[in-house]
Amino acid sequence: MKRMLLSILMILVVVGGSVAAQDIPARADLGEGWTAISPGGETICSRGTPYTFYVREGSSDNLLIEFQGGGACWNDGTCGLSTPTFDESVDTEDPNDNPELGAYGIHDLENPDNPFADYDMVVITYCTADVHMGDNVAAYGEGDDAIEVYHKGNVNATAALDWAYANFDEPESVFVTGCSAGSLGASFHAPNILANYDGVRAAVLGDSAGGYRGDLTDQFGTWGTLDILPEFEGFADETLDTLSFNTFWIEPALQFPDVTFAEYNTAGDEVQTFFISLGGFAVEYPTALEENLSDIEAAADNFASYTAGGDVHCIIPAPWFYTYTVGDVRFSDWVADLAAGEPVETVACTDCDVAEEVTP
Repeated sequence: MKRMLLSILMILVVVGGSVAAQDIPARADLGEGWTAISPGGETICSRGTPYTFYVREGSSDNLLIEFQGGGACWNDGTCGLSTPTFDESVDTEDPNDNPELGAYGIHDLENPDNPFADYDMVVITYCTADVHMGDNVAAYGEGDDAIEVYHKGNVNATAALDWAYANFDEPESVFVTGCSAGSLGASFHAPNILANYDGVRAAVLGDSAGGYRGDLTDQFGTWGTLDILPEFEGFADETLDTLSFNTFWIEPALQFPDVTFAEYNTAGDEVQTFFISLGGFAVEYPTALEENLSDIEAAADNFASYTAGGDVHCIIPAPWFYTYTVGDVRFSDWVADLAAGEPVETVACTDCDVAEEVTP
């Protein structure tokens, strides 16, 4: 995420708290580095500020679609102005939002070990507290504490994906990924992405969101997720009582058997542990992670997982993308094989208290 080189090639008009775009850059308008795109229309961040995503033209015709992480909220306590547990806006001056400002992990385009260094990239930023799978405006609090939150993650992601479909229309391969909330968003949107790029070699990797197990009716109900499920047969009979995050791994994997689906987690992820406590889930993180991965692997032959030691949250946007290892399998090499369409096996730490690291 380096300093921004390009100005936004568009004129923005503020309309009713959202932003309408009069001129959105196309692929032919992209220069070197990253370009910020504000699509306007119905896109919006949680507190009513404009939405922006980022794109980059690479030297190959491979395509990376990345969903950004940034927490979530679903009730008065987690969504309130004084107690938010999510990133509520896209700040073009923030290295956590703008990939031009901090070249770490898969955004380190100068690293010779980066399997995505020459890829076209679309970074779907996140500011809606609904793990990219919401289409609702929810009211929280009362009196002076009353607020509205725009859970419009699906609207924002769809706008970014529509841009990608129109401009990167014939990629040689597609790699879909995201960390934390972005991991969940990647799995949720994977069916539509894969259907759009039907026949193209593809893989889907979720980073650090495998440990949520239990009742999610409050979250899915608040976000409006049930009403926007991907239009595939496997989702047709889902209800708020049956829907789970595992559904968004199992059903796409069954629908697209030639695509490899994969998850990465650390054995003691402290952020997932925090959100499990916050959400009141009955199953604690280590057990939930083990049971979730087991359920998905039992249902889908084209699923693999990589569980590293330690408690650090997220790896794809971090320097340790190149150093974490389990035994003789370095994570960045495992991901490179995944991206290249090579078979990958499930890898899990045995001494899981701390992460193993190697010199890249």
